[in-house]
Amino acid sequence: MHSIRTYAIYGLFLLVICVLIIVSSPQETRNRYQGIEHYYKITKEQMKKDLDYLQKMITEVHPKTYGGVPPEIRQAMQQAYREIEQIDNVWQFYFVTQQVMNSLKDGHSSILRPSEKIIEQLPFTYQWLEDCLYVTSSSGWLHKGDKIIEIGDKNEQELIEMLQSFVSYDNVHDLKRRTNTERILTIGPYLEYFGLADGHKVQVTVERSGKIILGEVDIQLRTNQPYPESKLFEYQVYKEDDLAVFRIDSFSPFNEYNKRVIQNFFETVRKEGVHHVAIDLRYNDGGSTMFGDYILSFLEIPSYRNLKTAVRYSTVVSQRVTGKPIDKDEMLYFESDPIPVKTHENTFTGKLYIITSLNTYSAATALATVVKDNGIGMIVGEAPGGKPTSYGDILSFELPESKFRLFISFKWIERPGTTLKNHYEDALQPDIYVPTTYEDLVQGRDPQLEMIKKLIREERQQERIPLSLR
Repeated sequence: MHSIRTYAIYGLFLLVICVLIIVSSPQETRNRYQGIEHYYKITKEQMKKDLDYLQKMITEVHPKTYGGVPPEIRQAMQQAYREIEQIDNVWQFYFVTQQVMNSLKDGHSSILRPSEKIIEQLPFTYQWLEDCLYVTSSSGWLHKGDKIIEIGDKNEQELIEMLQSFVSYDNVHDLKRRTNTERILTIGPYLEYFGLADGHKVQVTVERSGKIILGEVDIQLRTNQPYPESKLFEYQVYKEDDLAVFRIDSFSPFNEYNKRVIQNFFETVRKEGVHHVAIDLRYNDGGSTMFGDYILSFLEIPSYRNLKTAVRYSTVVSQRVTGKPIDKDEMLYFESDPIPVKTHENTFTGKLYIITSLNTYSAATALATVVKDNGIGMIVGEAPGGKPTSYGDILSFELPESKFRLFISFKWIERPGTTLKNHYEDALQPDIYVPTTYEDLVQGRDPQLEMIKKLIREERQQERIPLSLR
């Protein structure tokens, strides 16, 4: 009797386990391409031709594939060939190709999405700051300033994990930057692909005045407005603060005109007798590293170590860079030998600050890294979107059938002060961390600049104290 009861209990236990497995396992995987429509159709033969070309460029250009294609990239390519069997338009194909680019784990290497004048999207804008997502334009029941808690039942951390499996990015700060500029969380095809949309609606949860509000937002057909870009290249002297601030939003182009403006800035600093200079790179997404080298040539330093580089020099790269293809594939290594800096009439002898944010990227991050690793100045602000050691220097290609614009890095760029401690850092940590809050944006405050002015005031007060009392 006891044995029969034991077997009955055991059988019931197995039955419960089986039911739980069946209930918890989806009967079919969600087709993430379903619902993503586009008038521009593309055949499987065309997509295969594009994938063949994409695979060739990645294999022959990117440093990560030198000496052999890593398993994760090979698997991503194999998956792409399988997935074109179930799609038929360019938006769907964009998602397939970008999954391949994501496998490189390189923010510089990516594919541009289809360009459209009108697109399905949510009717509000947002900004992803250090602490959270915020609504930046009112629409319907959503108010400007609402703190976004969830989009499509996904909280901030879940959104980050979701995007990390798709976006080409360097670190989480860069991930937020790209999500902002590409408006990934409001563009219809992205919402469909990530499963955030339910039909033509998206569920959004926000916090307003301490209250949690949940509602639905309709996806609408709207004009595709580009993300506003700033390209300021100007300076201002705050004489009363003994400070000159040079805001540079791009390191491109590096030409005689821009060199002259930089020279004029340091001439002004000398004539005004200013002892503190801040280079504002908070909106600088990169360009030429020669820009940063030229700025450093105005500092009173005997020398500094620059970035180390490894250049993938293949037939494709040599053809693009020099116009003369070479029939070999090699990596060329360049060490960071000391770069001497000569003093001149406009040499700056004071204190240097570099202001950074999550929008600081590529060559702009490189300048901040060189300044920090050489002890040349102080980094103030947020961690940059670019890695201090990363892939970079891109070549541009076009997929033959879809005409997608493709960017692939051909260099590995390493920080000059690599140590065991910082070797695996994915972000340059500022010397003084000063984030920008939504309240700062609303009130028009500049917390990073205010911090630098505060540091200068404290320095002045310290100088007034006799050495014996310090």
